[in-house]
Amino acid sequence: MITLRRRPRWVARRTRLGTALATTAVVLSAGITSSVIGLAHAAPGSDPTTEATSTTPSAGPSADATTSTGMPSASAGQQAGTVYANRQIPGSNLFAGARQGNQFTYWSVGADGAAHLSTGSLYLPPQAAPAGGYPIVVWAHGSRGLADTCAPSVHPTDTDLDALRTWLRRGYAVVGTDYAGLGTTGTPQYYDVDATARNIVDAVRAGRDISDQLSARWAVVGEGQGASAAIALARSAPKLQGPKLDYRGSAATSIPADFASLLSNLGPTTTLTAPPGWVSDALYTLAAIRTAHPEVGLDGYLSDAGRAWMTKAQNQCVGDLTREVAGLSLGSLFSRPLAQNSTLTTILSSASTLPSSGFTRPVLMTQTLQDPNVVVPLTLKYINDARTADRRVSGRTYLTLDERQATSMSDNDTRDFVAGLMR
Repeated sequence: MITLRRRPRWVARRTRLGTALATTAVVLSAGITSSVIGLAHAAPGSDPTTEATSTTPSAGPSADATTSTGMPSASAGQQAGTVYANRQIPGSNLFAGARQGNQFTYWSVGADGAAHLSTGSLYLPPQAAPAGGYPIVVWAHGSRGLADTCAPSVHPTDTDLDALRTWLRRGYAVVGTDYAGLGTTGTPQYYDVDATARNIVDAVRAGRDISDQLSARWAVVGEGQGASAAIALARSAPKLQGPKLDYRGSAATSIPADFASLLSNLGPTTTLTAPPGWVSDALYTLAAIRTAHPEVGLDGYLSDAGRAWMTKAQNQCVGDLTREVAGLSLGSLFSRPLAQNSTLTTILSSASTLPSSGFTRPVLMTQTLQDPNVVVPLTLKYINDARTADRRVSGRTYLTLDERQATSMSDNDTRDFVAGLMR
């Protein structure tokens, strides 16, 4: 049982972020230098979906309808976006601000192209549904861990609860997904941006099968891992969603820019000091790939300490792991440079690289200066490159070292942006 415990309008001024980048470079130069950007863009070695319409909830497969991996097999009744199981959350277990809630399991497609079960949640706001139904905001959470106990539907963080309450208070229905493999059988495909994006689309489709009070209009608000998926959806959602949904756009914050490039260049001589949240993300990514892709032979590149940290990443949720990695020397994790493993670097590049153009819907990218989860200069450079390359990108950065003030400013801009999308 799950217990869940003005700043300017969103229209971008394209000169503003360029000035912010210059100022930020001075502010951050004492902590993270341009050598980090050089490392992220170094060569990482020598070799450096089908659309489906959701159906009514199914009763699920029979007991013997499983694959050799223990996963229920996908049949005609288990297409992406189809509900596998659903239960209404008792009122006594709802967090304040939600009038009604459901927890459900649904079918989606993983990084391997196979059908996977994922868990999700749907919450309705206190207000009566408007004509046409509640517009939908998907809360695309950031890194929470690889163990099933880390799933936000089981143990939501304060960030998750704040986001859910905030968007419900504004009159939106809120859909969330744990992402395939987190809270369900199988390995979380943590590192694959497109798989995470598909999990989000399929959660929305499942949510609309569960409740007839939802509008077809939906948008994504994501941070960290979820920000990457939100950005990817600003390109792919119109093709993935099918004819019954109306995707409007995405808002992304704490964007892990150049994550694949930076990770691919780690090795025993690495002296980079990265934020603790970024280090946790790196450990989760490598641990997930180590399990899902044994052909990579990752253990041959890890030190004894590195293998011990892989075990911790498999079992610890993000709060505990992030506290433990404080002060960790990244170089101590490796016995060989990861850049020498072309299989690994190819997986990272193809699965985790973010687009900077080609968006089909508006996307808002925001970034604060005090962010323990990303390498801020890399994120600011990515936002600036994206807004220069694509007119659908709006960029916001907040030139204050007061974290609470910056977070409030980001939230206000995101609120206005989403409201504009839904009109």
